[in-house]
Amino acid sequence: MRLNRASDFALRILILLCKNGDMVSVDVIAERLALPKSHVMKIVARLASAEFVSTQRGPGGGVHLKQSATDIRIGDVVRTIEREFAVVDCLGTSGPKCVFEPRCALMPVMTEATDAFLSVLDGYVLSDVASGTQRPRRVA
Repeated sequence: MRLNRASDFALRILILLCKNGDMVSVDVIAERLALPKSHVMKIVARLASAEFVSTQRGPGGGVHLKQSATDIRIGDVVRTIEREFAVVDCLGTSGPKCVFEPRCALMPVMTEATDAFLSVLDGYVLSDVASGTQRPRRVA
């Protein structure tokens, strides 16, 4: 299973905010993580709508964690950002229908595998991964 880039970026943004502890501007986030500002803005908006972060406009504004890093489960962040977890077409909402439906033994296996993947992510919180992660290097 592979997560989309937005999930990766969202986790990086949250780690940076956790390590920083204060309000961080979108410009600084984009610079420090070497990400396009437009991507950061979209991801921050989704994180804010899920109430992982708070945003403040204007001078001195920016983004900061709304929840404690010990309360933000990695699995919840991934579920917020990912649109779909279909590891095979038949589990998705789009794509071709399987010729073996409605009785295919592969579907429950893939569902169980996806559930196991998310269960592992649910076993970690933001503070777990942030504490073992170095501060980002300055981009040249």
